[in-house]
Amino acid sequence: MKLDWNQIWKDAFIESRLTGDNYYDNEERAKSYDDSENIWIDGRKRAEKLSPDPSWSVLDIGSGPGILTVPLARRVRAVTAVEPSLPMISCLKRHLDEENLSNVEIINSRWEDVSSEETEAHDLVIASYSLNFEDIREALLKMNRLAKRKVILYWFAGITNWELIRMDLFSQVHNRKLALFPKCNVICNLLYDLGLYPDVEVLYGTSFPKEYADYGKALFYLKSTLNIFDETHDELLHNYLEDHWRRGDGRLFMDDKTTYVKLSWMPKDMDLEMKL
Repeated sequence: MKLDWNQIWKDAFIESRLTGDNYYDNEERAKSYDDSENIWIDGRKRAEKLSPDPSWSVLDIGSGPGILTVPLARRVRAVTAVEPSLPMISCLKRHLDEENLSNVEIINSRWEDVSSEETEAHDLVIASYSLNFEDIREALLKMNRLAKRKVILYWFAGITNWELIRMDLFSQVHNRKLALFPKCNVICNLLYDLGLYPDVEVLYGTSFPKEYADYGKALFYLKSTLNIFDETHDELLHNYLEDHWRRGDGRLFMDDKTTYVKLSWMPKDMDLEMKL
């Protein structure tokens, strides 16, 4: 019996959802993400490694505050950033103003709600750690349709760092368990069944450790990861920080053991494939 990889993704996605809302609609969460120096360093390195032609246009799906949008906008003709979170868009606009970049179009929307007619095809289509789609098959097919040269996804293999935290604490806080979010193996199998054969690169050396000089910010990160909005579980979280995070120079550190991957493929005309 042939496995339905889209349904496997969908089931895991639903069972792993922390909240029905957009996680980054919360302004403080968006700012906390934007303030991370490590993600900006990594974004600049990835943009440089992509070596896009200056004449290209790029579609960045789930752009966030512009981790790839900003460094790519310095290198290419135009970037279209699709982002559903208004707080993230506020961060993105601020960075674009600071860099004096005017070649970025921002679409405030979920990728699922963007029709193929709303945006033209782009040379390069990217989704960087932003595959929060219930119907992953349709999301990937839309990316394929709108890519002229290449589609690039950044995602995860194995258990992520924030999932380890939830495995340790979520059931104690909410009296239920969360499933693990679907990983790159589901995407690879789904693409294979569609006749799209991705290159897969494990990003050895990629890591986003957490570092906080302010104990309150470390506590906020844990609360956000666990969807906690009050002080009821502060003692539990304090003990967790003391037991699982490192201290040094007055700072708190959490190492990142997540395995990150890059998947990429050359787009195909799927309508033509169906006719052959």
